[in-house]
Amino acid sequence: MVKVLLYGIARVKFNQKELEINAGSIKDLLTQMAKTINVKYKDMKNYLIYVNDINISDLKMFNTKLNDGDIVMLLSPSSGG
Repeated sequence: MVKVLLYGIARVKFNQKELEINAGSIKDLLTQMAKTINVKYKDMKNYLIYVNDINISDLKMFNTKLNDGDIVMLLSPSSGG
């Protein structure tokens, strides 16, 4: 199981601050989460995603493999004005 910590808009959409999901990759994880809240997979890709405190852009992006005990953080992208 992978622990998913949710922040910002993600926390509001999922109405939870953390989840535990069985997933083998970030793509699998986002697909399952999108089905849970009935949104499109592509919308899930808009979050900032970290695996064990490392941004997936420094890993293999959505093909990043996940292992039992990994911690994934989904954060809303910042906006300002």
